[in-house]
Amino acid sequence: MAQMALPSLKENVQERRIILIGKLGAGKSHSGNGILGTKQFVSKRSWSSITRRCEYGSAIRDGFRYRIYDTPGVNSPQEMQKKIDVETDIKRCLYCTSPGFHAIVLVLSASERIAKEDLQMLQNLDVLLEESAFEYMILVITKLENDENELNELLAEAPEVVKLNVKCGGRHVIFGDDKKEIPKECVQKFDNMLTKLIKENSKRGKEYYRHKFYDQATKILEKDKNDYMKKNPGISESDAFETVRNNAAEGRSPRDDELKGLKDPRCAGCSIS
Repeated sequence: MAQMALPSLKENVQERRIILIGKLGAGKSHSGNGILGTKQFVSKRSWSSITRRCEYGSAIRDGFRYRIYDTPGVNSPQEMQKKIDVETDIKRCLYCTSPGFHAIVLVLSASERIAKEDLQMLQNLDVLLEESAFEYMILVITKLENDENELNELLAEAPEVVKLNVKCGGRHVIFGDDKKEIPKECVQKFDNMLTKLIKENSKRGKEYYRHKFYDQATKILEKDKNDYMKKNPGISESDAFETVRNNAAEGRSPRDDELKGLKDPRCAGCSIS
């Protein structure tokens, strides 16, 4: 797993912060590597989730610093849920990462039909992320040749995905069917779409998606930051906060139980996995 490197004070590069969400086997890690332009996430065919916790990758490509958070696959098999608390891992990432995300990338595989369980997962994602999340969402379609006509044929048989695409403002990108790399034209289309999305949200004064529990989590992490600064007296407050936020996103906060206690009463008992 890539280490969560702190941003350099000398680094004057615009950031693009992204979280990847999707089903087990949809190709999130492969997509993340394609966006980064370098292989940082483990990606291979498997019956089990390769990504066991939220993982972080960072790289400079085409003049931008991409910071990507890869999450475990939702809809994991029952036996895996004992090892991976997918919902908790995603929530940690949403609550603890500062200053938020420019884009929520929902990865869908064209090789699988939408099942009843997938519809329930999408509904529960609605509750977890809230309606405002769709203003930051981009759909990435994997395991499909870069052909919009073929995608339209698939969409004709999947009204649920059509509705999702509409809620996302029609923002979707096909990432091809190459197991080794994502075609350059697909990555370029994604980059252009992301640039436009950031500009639109910045004009609204809402450049970043922030979860509703972000402020509550920040208060908890203030305590982590103060403890960390006592143990590391030479560190700046901003670097200390960045460190404890990244630790918390990976489940390594000493107050992890408090963070996990932040729950939505409307979603009592619901799970996205």
